[in-house]
Amino acid sequence: MNPIVLAVQTAVLYGSVAWSSMAKRKWVGNAAIVLAASLIMLVSQYEPAAAQNLDALQNAADRLVQFFTGPFGRSVGAIAFIGMFLAAAFGYWSWGALLRVGGSLAGMFAAAELVDFLAGSGS
Repeated sequence: MNPIVLAVQTAVLYGSVAWSSMAKRKWVGNAAIVLAASLIMLVSQYEPAAAQNLDALQNAADRLVQFFTGPFGRSVGAIAFIGMFLAAAFGYWSWGALLRVGGSLAGMFAAAELVDFLAGSGS
């Protein structure tokens, strides 16, 4: 058999297997996202009973947000950003990655204010 024909047939076989595998993975991923969104919508429709109180959970979440956006979070973010800037300046890290992480840090610190603004309690 001609080696070129064999190589083409092998490439077609591997390509079809890879394509079907990718399509299956994409379908499973999309199904998982739809299932998770449906569960979130279902759970968010229910109000807690009169005997239940979610103040403890709300206080814990507020303390967690204050921890990450407070002095500790700001100092860790500043140290990380300075280290990444130096690594990018000396060529050990890309500038694009520096901008992505910087945007992520800005988003993390702005998240609480954005939620307050969207909820109508911000200034």
